[in-house]
Amino acid sequence: MARRRVSFFGLIVAASVSAFLTEEEFPWKPPGPGDLRSPCPGINTLANHGLLPRDGRNIDLEVLGEATALGYNMEHNTMLAVGIPALTTSTTGNSSTFHLSDVDQHIPQVIEHDGSITRDDKYFGDSNSFSHAAWGRALASWGDIEIIDFAAAAREIKARFEWGEANNPEFNATFARTGSLLQYALLLSAFGDYGNANMTLVRYWVEHERLPLRLGWQPPVNNINSTMNRLIAANISALWV
Repeated sequence: MARRRVSFFGLIVAASVSAFLTEEEFPWKPPGPGDLRSPCPGINTLANHGLLPRDGRNIDLEVLGEATALGYNMEHNTMLAVGIPALTTSTTGNSSTFHLSDVDQHIPQVIEHDGSITRDDKYFGDSNSFSHAAWGRALASWGDIEIIDFAAAAREIKARFEWGEANNPEFNATFARTGSLLQYALLLSAFGDYGNANMTLVRYWVEHERLPLRLGWQPPVNNINSTMNRLIAANISALWV
């Protein structure tokens, strides 16, 4: 049976003039002792470049919005889809701020989820730190490809969820599905053209939690927005069977 693919043709995406980023202005530094990080490579990367506070502490929506706009050319309302839930995990004593490590909260699940592409499930212990095992399974599922397209994304998610359901008796596939599709929305938008991400750029970003500026990358010209995220999710879901 032929599968229906959602077309991007004719969709007008608002473009914004994004600043030219350099390592000189926003140098990458790994987190130091006492610095906090999250299960999300995307926001960890922003902290490692100083776009978010390098200590990962006391972040409000204004700071998060400025960082995601500059680092990924992300629309403000799209940032809020993550930022507002993040505030509900806050341990700062101020309900308008959160620490990066707060979003590792598993019960109730808000942002952290099972079936992460780069983290182990909470069931196995540490869901906050980068997992070579989880990432290795993703690389194996993608195989020897240079471009991550919708088909590769669907193939990888399917294998990831099958592994989780077979090995984690507490695997929450419903919540994990949303988080996994949002991960791909960022990955395919920031390092591709809303559907074809450059594997070299993706690996550099994930494995170093560093913007691939030294490889010639710049934030996408067209902003990352909720409309495009939904279309990306729909295209992957159509192939995820």
